[in-house]
Amino acid sequence: MQKIKMLLKMMGVSLSPNYSAKVANDYWQNTTKTHGIMKEDMFDFYFTELLKIIKLKKDQSILDYGGGNGEIAYRFKENGYKVTHCDLSKIMVNNAQHKFNLQSCECNQINKKYDSILFHNAFFYIHPKKQKEILRKLYTFINDGGKLYITDTPDFDKRVNSFGGGRINLFLTSIFPVYQISLAGFYIKDKVLKNIAKQVGFKKVSKLDSWCNYRSHWILER
Repeated sequence: MQKIKMLLKMMGVSLSPNYSAKVANDYWQNTTKTHGIMKEDMFDFYFTELLKIIKLKKDQSILDYGGGNGEIAYRFKENGYKVTHCDLSKIMVNNAQHKFNLQSCECNQINKKYDSILFHNAFFYIHPKKQKEILRKLYTFINDGGKLYITDTPDFDKRVNSFGGGRINLFLTSIFPVYQISLAGFYIKDKVLKNIAKQVGFKKVSKLDSWCNYRSHWILER
């Protein structure tokens, strides 16, 4: 019975953007947990890995979009970068403001442009039917010549390597590409992302391997 309930929820999350948004919102508005492991040395590791691909000058502005409690944005700030933070969760915005003294707001309040936008370990919470919409929105927030970094994102083509889910998991996710049911997360399809990015207006889309074997990075250049 439990497996049937999970399958039905998986189907609902995959097929309905509204239901998916409800599942995600119910989770994120009531949690402070941004990652499975929330130790400081892990965030140091994430930041070090991000600096390998994000080539910013200290005077350039960056928006950490969907930045959780602000752990990554704080590290950019402490290293001299001009960073702004935003998140869907009011709790996390409050934490970013008071714990890390960051310039932070809810994501729907962003109204200016940045040289680059970081969408770290969070883009996969956007429903596939809403991905083009969010890319179009973020495109308007990036200065000409700027970049959108979609980093550490579960890759549909790599899911065979993840968690030892077996053939049943591979079959189900090929139909319903859900990565995390309880958080309404999705595997990202490379061809789909590149196609909609170019439709939105991004001039170039590059894909890089992540440190994690079932994830990838995408860099979209305006």
